[in-house]
Amino acid sequence: MQEMLLKPHSRIQVIEGAKHNLPDREALRAARAICELAEGLTADDLLLVLISGGGSALLPAPKPPVLLEEKEKVTKLLASRGATIQELNTIRKALSLLKGGGLAQAAYPAQVLSLILSDVIGDPVDFIASGPTVASSHSTQDCFEILAKYNLLSSLPKSVETVLHSSSSDSVRSKDYSHVYNVIIGSNSLALEEAKHQAEALGYLTLILSAAVCGEVNRVAKLYGLLIQFVCLSMAGPGVDSLIDKRFRGVGHSSGYTGFPVKVNASNMIRRHRTPPASGLQFCL
Repeated sequence: MQEMLLKPHSRIQVIEGAKHNLPDREALRAARAICELAEGLTADDLLLVLISGGGSALLPAPKPPVLLEEKEKVTKLLASRGATIQELNTIRKALSLLKGGGLAQAAYPAQVLSLILSDVIGDPVDFIASGPTVASSHSTQDCFEILAKYNLLSSLPKSVETVLHSSSSDSVRSKDYSHVYNVIIGSNSLALEEAKHQAEALGYLTLILSAAVCGEVNRVAKLYGLLIQFVCLSMAGPGVDSLIDKRFRGVGHSSGYTGFPVKVNASNMIRRHRTPPASGLQFCL
């Protein structure tokens, strides 16, 4: 592992911030350093941007005169009233210098290449990390509608009102993004397809149930357990083994839930041989 650590006097600068996925002073310092670097580029430069989930907290650069604490107050109020991640990021982009395409604009006229790991269902690039290199698809009017929806128009800091009103005459949509290339190099869909490919190479029948599952993890896990039971019963054919209680132990979730109880055929993973036996299909979920 030592060879992976930065050497003394490295040209690479690392600023660690946003502990617990919350913007903080170190993340703000990093955002300012990134902005300064981008603004110093020329047409002969190439800016390589690596983007993944958590970028919204890692690039907290509120538009003046908005303070970081004021921006966080607005987003926390929205979250407490049930705003979706899409609604939260719409507001964040409107109040940020770097989100919603701001980083790409700061780097102009340099070429910008963004390699993106998506953590958002459907891979909308303007929502992944709040889209620092993607033009925002929302207007200031959208922001006011979201704030009105959650009865927050009268609770806004004065600085936030000032920025939103001034942004209405400076739409990001009209800006040039021809110097920007956004490429999704990893996503849920890509991971599922590769897992399917690898499983089939090992001789398993596979089925991707969905690449867009969302909801409370306990309920979704129970649904998947029922689906596994149904598939086992419907595909095993004659001679099915006695059903037994099993507990699958899966990868961890953010909620800490790591498994779900289901009743399945005695073999958790049934491998399909090159010549399937007469007793029925063998498969892998």
